[in-house]
Parts: sequence; structure tokens; C-alpha cells
Amino acid sequence: MDAYEITLLVVAGLLTVVFAWQLRPGAVIRPDALRDTARRAGLAITPEVEPVLIARIRSRTRGVLVGTLIALLVSTASLIALPESPDGGIWSGLMLIVLTGLGGAVGLCVAEFRSAFVSLGDRPRVARAPTPRRADYLSTVDLWCGPVAMGVSGVALAGVAALILVDPDDALSDASIPSLWWPGFVLWIISLASAGVGRILSTRLVGRGQPAGNDMELAWSDALRSWTLRALVQTPALGALCSVVVVLTSVSSAVTPSSGTGIAISVAFSIVPLVMGSVGVALLSMGSRRPPHYLTRLWPDVAAELRRGTHGVAAPVESGRP
Repeated sequence: MDAYEITLLVVAGLLTVVFAWQLRPGAVIRPDALRDTARRAGLAITPEVEPVLIARIRSRTRGVLVGTLIALLVSTASLIALPESPDGGIWSGLMLIVLTGLGGAVGLCVAEFRSAFVSLGDRPRVARAPTPRRADYLSTVDLWCGPVAMGVSGVALAGVAALILVDPDDALSDASIPSLWWPGFVLWIISLASAGVGRILSTRLVGRGQPAGNDMELAWSDALRSWTLRALVQTPALGALCSVVVVLTSVSSAVTPSSGTGIAISVAFSIVPLVMGSVGVALLSMGSRRPPHYLTRLWPDVAAELRRGTHGVAAPVESGRP
């Protein structure tokens, strides 16, 4: 067992201990976590909805942790079985991040599916018509981030493959060509498959019922569902972009330093990931300054109050349904 495998096992072991500790039965949800959740959702937490919300958050947290743990074990075993990449371990780290993110997203989805079967007992159930669609929960950026990321990363991978084959100025003469390309390609295939599975899961999830005894519970159900759907579409997009980063980093680290073309390739391929990261941060920042998309589509009155700042960061739901 070499240092690479030992490092993988140590990291995986530490993460497993952390996640398993958070799964313990006595884990509590802190008040500041509830406030952060309310701020993110743009909704108030009333005494009536608080116990329901806490139960949902517990279920979702458990689903995320279980999914992440399973994905962590699978990804660690896969990384040990696969040959080591030439990028200095960057691929291994990104592979762990992407696969555990996918596992967490699937765990969230499972928790959401289970919430559709929650019994309200003798309480009346709020009816809704028409049934919301994916576009009611996902913004235009969310809907297109996956396809655009997959397309851009696919074109980038093809371009890098062509560059490796052409090998201008013998800049990659000392490198193993297959080893430069396959780590990123594996990540891209995983992202493509997860995007397809995520689309199926999200479509089925939107068709599930939302047991709620009042409008506030229904609004919170919409908030939690929108976060789950966003995780299902954004995680594959992240994986696709990571695949490009892996290939660019591998090629950049393998070029011949004495070659002028090699230096140009190395510098260019080092800048591209920074540009991609900056664009991603800018898009996230733009989205965080507006009311959540699901409020705009499903609870327009609440979104309007939130824009006016009438209720700060948490707006109550009274008659906000269209």
C-alpha cells in the first residue's frame, strides 16, 4: 500500500467518523440553524410549523448523511482500484467531492419522496391547483446550468483530446497521453449519467403530493422541495466542470517546461479554471440577492413583500397563493 492509498483511506476514515457522528440519535438542530434556514427560504418559522419543519429537516439531514456516507465508501474504493492520475491528486479530491455531493443529493431526494407519505392525522389537508412544475421550483439558471455545463465541458474535453493528439512543439512528448485524459473523462461520464438520473428523479418528485395542514406548511414544503431539485441539477453541473479542471490540470502539469508552447499551454490551462470559478461565484451571488425563485412563482405576494423589505428576510404566509 503506497502513500496515495494510505492518504485516501485516512481522509475517508476521518470523513466517515464526522458524518457518522452527525447521524447519532441525540443530534439536535440549533436555533441559529433554523434562523439560517428561514433566511434562505424567505419564510417565517411560526410555532405551528416549527415541529413539522424540524422533523423534515431531521429527515433530510439523515438522508444527506446516509447518501454521502455510501457515496464516500464507493468513491474511495473506486479511487483505490483505479490507477493514480498525473495531476498530483487533484482528481482524487474532486472525485470525492462530486460523488459525495451526488450521494447527498440522492439522499435528499429519497427524504423528499418519503415526506409525500407523511400522515396529517385528523387535520385537514390543503389542496392546490394546478400542480407545480419543475420550472416553478428551478430558475432559468438552474434549468440550464446542467446542459450548458455538460456541453461546454464536452467540447473542452474534445478540444484537449485533439491538443494531446496533435502535441504542438512536442510539448507533451514526455507525458502518457491516455493518463492525461481519462480521469476527466470518467468524471464527465459520471456527471452525464447523474444528470439523466437527476432529471428522472426530479420529474417524479414534482409529481408527488405535499401533505400540509395550512399554507405555511405548504410554503415550507415548496422551499425544501426547491432545494432538493436544485441539488439534483447543480451537482452534475459541478461534476462536469470539475472534469474540465482535472484534464486541464493534468495537461498543465505534464507539459515540457523548456518549450515555449508548453509554457503557453500551462499558463492558459491554469487561468481557465479560475475564470470558470469566478463565473460560478458571480451567478450564485446574483441569485442570492433576489427572492427565492419558488416564492416568485408559487407565492408571488410573499415574494413581493420580501422585495419591499416589509418583513426583512422572513415573510409570513397568509394568503400568498396565486
